[in-house]
Amino acid sequence: MTIRRAENKAMELLESLNIEELPIPVSKIAQACGVKTKPYDLGEDISGVLVINNGKGTIGYSPMESSVRQRFTIAHELGHYLLHSKSSKEDLFIDKGFKVLFRDYSSSTGEIRNEKEANAFAAALLMPKNLLISKIEELDLDLTDESAIKELAKMFNVSTISMSFRISNLGLNLY
Repeated sequence: MTIRRAENKAMELLESLNIEELPIPVSKIAQACGVKTKPYDLGEDISGVLVINNGKGTIGYSPMESSVRQRFTIAHELGHYLLHSKSSKEDLFIDKGFKVLFRDYSSSTGEIRNEKEANAFAAALLMPKNLLISKIEELDLDLTDESAIKELAKMFNVSTISMSFRISNLGLNLY
């Protein structure tokens, strides 16, 4: 799996579900993929967890974090489910044959390849390139202006940091 394939997987998923609304309904998308989402107190250092039992996924996310962080965590864990759940060598296994993938500080930095792919999937799912470019053009936004980034982040219901990374990774800040 590569970053490009992870992004393509997110785009294909949005197209297959005919989703073009903002903000992207990430919990509904997870549900459409057969994955449940549940708020769960995971402790201070854990943002989310993907539990796979008998091929069925459940994403637990911390209700203590901001809603934009919860959305990114759900999208990230959904990325793991769709991209890595059958082949990941970095899974943790706990009692009763559960396969678990945690989202914590090290995963949020994207240091591990699977984490980078899940982050790319999440970014592409929550901030689809076509919708992002469309909004930038429609609103004639100057991406060198911090208020434009904040406006886009609010529209897509993501953090300004996530939006900044997405714009940079897509090379859109060259406008």
